[in-house]
Amino acid sequence: MKEQRIWLAFVVLALAWGTSFMFIKIALQTVQPLTLVSGRLLIGWLGLLAIAALYGLTWPRQWRIWGHFLVMGLFNTAVPFVLITWAEFGAAGVDSGVASVLNGTVPLFSIVLAGLVLRTEPFTPGRLLGLLVGFAGVVILLSRSADVSAGGVVQKGAVILAAFMYAASSSYARRYLQGLHPVIVAGGQLLVANLVVGVAALTLEDFAAQSFPWLTLVSLIWLGLLGSCLAYILYFTVLQAWGATRTTLVTYLLPVVGVSAGVIFLGELLDWQLLVGGLFILSGVAVVNWRPRRPALARHFS
Repeated sequence: MKEQRIWLAFVVLALAWGTSFMFIKIALQTVQPLTLVSGRLLIGWLGLLAIAALYGLTWPRQWRIWGHFLVMGLFNTAVPFVLITWAEFGAAGVDSGVASVLNGTVPLFSIVLAGLVLRTEPFTPGRLLGLLVGFAGVVILLSRSADVSAGGVVQKGAVILAAFMYAASSSYARRYLQGLHPVIVAGGQLLVANLVVGVAALTLEDFAAQSFPWLTLVSLIWLGLLGSCLAYILYFTVLQAWGATRTTLVTYLLPVVGVSAGVIFLGELLDWQLLVGGLFILSGVAVVNWRPRRPALARHFS
């Protein structure tokens, strides 16, 4: 029964993160990027604050830890959220499905950082092959700029930059935020990110020119409570039960969910570049995360 609950959490996590790109696209019809991100972060942070209070969790008082929250809030939340949201904004914005596929390059950047920069994991020929295959998929998607609705190279580059920031922030968190409760880590970085993006939204965007019909409100609530608050909880639940390697399987499902949602509900274009480029990226991620299974006898004596 416990394993079934973990699988349920895994599936819901994939749905929550995978459909986030679609709900971003929907909300951007009536609100501007910074306002959308600020609203999403506020709702997500309030949800985490309620959970922390429910479980009696205490917030850290050391300035050193809040300094790490500042780094994570900027580079793991605020900036990548804004980049992805801006990339989907307007007539020239990328399709939500394309954004979900490009966001799937996070593990490719992670292996570069871990293997070549931080040298915490071996950089093998197999992983090099995976990087090359994944990079080929990115090139195919970047070439998909002839159709205006698919977005230009700059917008796609913004999503790729966001993916790199996610990968770098993951390495940073593993080094500096070990031992803290996941809800506290998530809540701390969402608070910092919301303050930064909130000030930017009030300064740079015209709130009076925006509207919040029911579909936009539903999108914001989904992005805040499911795509931010609940997703963090589900991720760490699966992580504790399955470990890091098996949990990365969710990366394979996000583009599938994102592309399917965009095509079915938003009528987005499904062409050969999206299919082939997405397949290359997923294959590259699969190769760099593949671990050869050792024979039972070898495992027994290791």
